[in-house]
Amino acid sequence: MKDAACTLRRWLEDLLARNADCAYLRRYGSPRALEDFRARLPLCRHEDVAPWLERVERNEADALFAGRPVAFERTGGSGGGVKRLPYSAAGLLDFQRNLSPWVERMLRDIRGRVYFATSPAARAPEYIGGIPVGLPDGAYLGEDLGRRLAARSIVSPELLRETDMAAWRKKTVEALRQADDLELISVWSPTFLLRLLEDIPDPARAWPRLKWVSCWMSGASRPHAEALIRRLPQARFEAKGLMSTEAVISVPDARGQAVLAAHGFVEFLSEGMEEPAGVEALDAGAIYETIVTTASGLYRYRTGDRARVLRRTATGWPALEFVGRSLCSDLVGEKLEEAFVSQCLAPLAEEALLVPDVRRPGYVLISARALPPQALAETEQRLAANPQYAYARALGQLAPLRMRVFPQPFARVEEVLLERGASPGVLKAMALRPEAFWLECFGEQGTED
Repeated sequence: MKDAACTLRRWLEDLLARNADCAYLRRYGSPRALEDFRARLPLCRHEDVAPWLERVERNEADALFAGRPVAFERTGGSGGGVKRLPYSAAGLLDFQRNLSPWVERMLRDIRGRVYFATSPAARAPEYIGGIPVGLPDGAYLGEDLGRRLAARSIVSPELLRETDMAAWRKKTVEALRQADDLELISVWSPTFLLRLLEDIPDPARAWPRLKWVSCWMSGASRPHAEALIRRLPQARFEAKGLMSTEAVISVPDARGQAVLAAHGFVEFLSEGMEEPAGVEALDAGAIYETIVTTASGLYRYRTGDRARVLRRTATGWPALEFVGRSLCSDLVGEKLEEAFVSQCLAPLAEEALLVPDVRRPGYVLISARALPPQALAETEQRLAANPQYAYARALGQLAPLRMRVFPQPFARVEEVLLERGASPGVLKAMALRPEAFWLECFGEQGTED
């Protein structure tokens, strides 16, 4: 690829020209050049663009981008509240251009069949003004590649239309059990595959030809990926890029490292920076929040995803590692961030996450098994590396860290988020769930909503 900064500038300025007459850009003077774009358009979050998204849902043309959407897709925050994002034709094409080379590379390396994680339909078909809500997985790859992938898939097209979760799981597990020629598994969250493996006691024996497993392997997903590696020692693991409903930010390259995607525009914001940096100004080893601009009408949109810059290619494309979400729990001023909590919980051998107790301010470690008192004390010691947390504990503003044992806590998180409308299979494992309702979800009554 050409020089990263030049390629991304050209993509952005083509987008600005194409959408210059949309209402959102007109509000800021319809900038055409990168410098004007950065000077005029503010950073935004979902709540800032929600009124504009509503205009698109009311079938208003040229609100966020030229024309009307070809589809909507559901997404949700950490608490599982469902949001709908529009996809323009150009935005969907960017997904295909970013993802297709990676999938083509993986398919060239195998001869057998594949399992690309698919979610059950779970809901009745939904439309907004005749435009579908939700896309089949193949739509993100393009018609030709989607058809070729489906021809090698171990799951039937009928399974994609299954609306009953229990039936979907049973049929998926049965298809996996019978796939002795399985060579490639691609899932998003490793916890998704670990749940399926509960009903496949010896997957190494079941899939002797398995070559590749692709999944999230960093941040709070790291211990779950390591558990998968132990269950599937015959396979080579490749970390997924940073992708979400909003945008493809990075995609694995030929070396297996997730490199910034070429079809889109990403800026990077680190602590203490007044304005986000462009790709040309990134520091190796630094951690940044990713700010995306997409052809589907998100402009300088704060994703909440944080990534570390690992290296650069010869032409300036950075390799990125996802480190966590920009989630923060702040009961009394301690400001615990998800990426920091993930580091604090990493030494624990058990599946665990942290939730707040708002009745008697403090935190509860939800653990799959009881931990010895020393392990709990060491975990709190690591949390106290945050000076605000240590100060609040010293003053008695926060109660001591305590533990609540709950088998398979991440399975419970997924269950709750599915009830709240999230899509299965794409839920990130997170070490911190900052909302007040989680403690009650783990069986402790009396928390405030």
